Amino acid sequence: MKRNLLLRVLTGVVFLPVLFFLVRSGSWPYTLLLALIVVLGAWEWWRLAQDGAPRSDLALLVVGALGVFQGVIDPRPARLGLLLALWLLVLVAVGLWRRDRDPARRAGRLLLGALYAGLLPAFLVRTRGLPSGAAALYLTYACVFLCDTAAYAAGRRWGRRPLWPRISPHKTWEGAVGGLLGALATALVAQLTFADFLPLAGALGFGAIVGSWGQLGDLVESSWKRAAGIKDSSMLIPGHGGVLDRFDNLHFVAPVLYIYLTIFT
Repeated sequence: MKRNLLLRVLTGVVFLPVLFFLVRSGSWPYTLLLALIVVLGAWEWWRLAQDGAPRSDLALLVVGALGVFQGVIDPRPARLGLLLALWLLVLVAVGLWRRDRDPARRAGRLLLGALYAGLLPAFLVRTRGLPSGAAALYLTYACVFLCDTAAYAAGRRWGRRPLWPRISPHKTWEGAVGGLLGALATALVAQLTFADFLPLAGALGFGAIVGSWGQLGDLVESSWKRAAGIKDSSMLIPGHGGVLDRFDNLHFVAPVLYIYLTIFT
C-alpha cells in the first residue's frame, strides 16, 4: 500500500508541474497534450472492449475520438454534427463490408469509446478558453487529483464499509467521504489563494461536484474494467495504471464543471 501510494504521489510531483506549465503556456500546447491523451485513451478503450476486434477498429476509434475532440473545441457548432455523421457512415459501411455478426453492438461500442475518449476531455480545452481559464484548470486538476489521493489514502486507512461491491469491492464509503472532504478542502484553500474568480460558495460547490460526480466517473470505469476482466486499462502511468484510470474522474466532471464555471464566472 505504502509503495503504491508513494508511486502515485511521485507521479503527481513529476506530472503536475509539466501540466501546469502547458496550461499556462496557452491553448495550443495544452490542446496538443489533450490530443495525445485522447489517442492513448482510445487505444486503451480498444484494449478494454475489443472482444476479438481487429486492429482496424483501433484506427476507426482513434479517428472518431480525435474528430469528436476537434468538433467540440471548434467554435462552429455544426462541425461536431458533421464529423459525427461522416464517421458513423464510415463505421456502418465498414461493418457491412466485414459482414459483422452483430454490427449494431460493434458500432455502439466504438461510438461510446469515441465519445468517452474524445468528447469529455474536449471540455477542458473549452474551459481553458474562459476568461479565468488557466486558473480554473489549476483548480480543476488540484481538486480532482487531491480528491483521488485522499479517497485512496482514507479508504486504505479507515475503509470498512464497501461502497459498491458489485462494481469495485475495494472502494469504501470511508474512502468516498475522504475524497469528498479532500476536494472541498482543496477548493477552499484555492479560493483563498489563486481561485478568487469564484465566490466562496461557488468554490465549495466546485469541490462538491468533483468530490461526488468525479468519484461516480471512477465507478463507471471500474464497471467497464470489471466486465472486461482486467484491473487497469494499461500500465502507462506508474502507480495509477492507464490514461483512463488516471483521468476517468477528471473527464467525467469536465463538461459539468464547464457549465458550472459559465454560470459562476
